Amino acid sequence: MRTIKLFIPTSVLLLLIVSCGSSKKMTGQPSGGVITVTTTTTPHYDSLQVKYAVYLNTRPDRIVNLRLYRFIDGWMGTPYKWGGLDHKGIDCSAFMQRLLGEVYDIHLPRTSVQQFFTEWVDKFSGSEYLAEGDLVFFHTQNDRVITHVGLYLANDLFVNASVGKGVSIANLKDPYWKKCFVAAGRVKRS
Repeated sequence: MRTIKLFIPTSVLLLLIVSCGSSKKMTGQPSGGVITVTTTTTPHYDSLQVKYAVYLNTRPDRIVNLRLYRFIDGWMGTPYKWGGLDHKGIDCSAFMQRLLGEVYDIHLPRTSVQQFFTEWVDKFSGSEYLAEGDLVFFHTQNDRVITHVGLYLANDLFVNASVGKGVSIANLKDPYWKKCFVAAGRVKRS
């Protein structure tokens, strides 16, 4: 915000106020022919920031890792394919492997269970400690084996490649995911 002091005769000031609009908000009071004008400008956000702020129910200025969101956006809607590795179809662990490799330059093993047990991931059980970039692990079958992985974004939301929706954003509080959640993991970055 900046303050500008202008000398404007009162009659000219009234004419300006009545005859034209402005995209800037102006406040101030005339005082003896001198008016103090305070302008505020709206910050410009990247369209990706706005789009994912809506998805994540947050403010655009909170979407700062544009490399991550560009990657996600490029894969959004890609169908799920067990063992798939590309835009024709991809599974959850291949999606995480590619995401972490391309966005963070971190190379993880291929399967979700291998990713869970790798020494490069510090596990924790409480979802209240999650931060953007943490892995979230699930057992989606009736056994207790890790069978699914996603990447936490914000506000209980994570990106994953799921059987029903392909690459999409899901909510940890959804009854299905809540029931299947096993643990989270923070990838060690050197």
